[in-house]
Amino acid sequence: MESRGGTCCITCGALVTWFETLFGFREGPYDWTQQQFHFEPGTLTSRVNGRRFPVGTFSTPSVATLRERVVGLSPGTLTLRHQAVDDIFAAHAQPASAGAVFQAASQLNCLEFAAPDVVPEDGVTQYASDPTQGPACALAAAAGTVLRNYFAPVGGIEGQTADRQLNNLAGVQAALGPAGALVEVRNGYTFSNDLALDRLNAALAERDRDALVAAVRVGVQASVGVTFSQRYIPLSEPQTVSQIYASALSCGYSAGSLNRWAPLATIALEGAYEATLLAAAALKASGEGSGVVWLTLLGGGVFGNRDAWIADAIGRAIAKAQHHDLDVRVAHYRRVDARRAALIDAAAERSMAG
Repeated sequence: MESRGGTCCITCGALVTWFETLFGFREGPYDWTQQQFHFEPGTLTSRVNGRRFPVGTFSTPSVATLRERVVGLSPGTLTLRHQAVDDIFAAHAQPASAGAVFQAASQLNCLEFAAPDVVPEDGVTQYASDPTQGPACALAAAAGTVLRNYFAPVGGIEGQTADRQLNNLAGVQAALGPAGALVEVRNGYTFSNDLALDRLNAALAERDRDALVAAVRVGVQASVGVTFSQRYIPLSEPQTVSQIYASALSCGYSAGSLNRWAPLATIALEGAYEATLLAAAALKASGEGSGVVWLTLLGGGVFGNRDAWIADAIGRAIAKAQHHDLDVRVAHYRRVDARRAALIDAAAERSMAG
């Protein structure tokens, strides 16, 4: 049994989980758990302890939609900096973070699955056992996470399940026609092989690349309440932030070589970063955001995305959003990685010059 800060996995019986701390009951079977909540626009209420949680709004706009949304906004100046962050979970609760946008690394279903065989029915309590960036963001605004797992609409039905999930790559796959089926999306992870990727890349070469980037979607959890001040102590003073659930492709989880994954993977990265910055600009213009945006390095580690792909995607997004009034901060875990920071800065300079 792994436990941290008074929480434990869903199957443990001894410790009080973070879920129980917030909602007054232990997460159980999917349908039963869903019934313990009342969800209405903007608010999630536990029927057990009566607590009401602000969850704002959740949507999955495409890059194309976000481009339209920022047309005509007053021009401003974007700044880019690199900043060391000890704990992105705790950063959500800092008073200076009120109204900030946090990009969260997620799967393509806007959930946080530690492995490809995890499904929504497995619940969200177990997120506490995953030390990575995405689950930390998800738990920092945990009521929003319950919304995405149990109440996000898919095909007109509330809630994600093993056979009914969001897929933020679906627009790209549809734009590719039959070739889109050459990549399988399963529980938010992507799978393919070299033969299929060769055929996919031939189809990609015949398409307008920017149109494919425009079809990428992200999850926007706008004006969601921060639930904890630290692991796992409920926040006493109300505070809202916005979160962008963005995914890279899980290139490292299938047999396809990285070189063959590169064309589609870089499209996904470019869309994820551009969407994050455009959503932040739109949120600031609407009065919901402060203009502070925290970016993370999507798709590194076991997902297998190369540092150069990530840096180039950030640089391109910075160039696309350079005339919006945004304070963009690339979060580095505990210390700024000078090599990665230099890659990102160089990519931004190239993109803005080009």
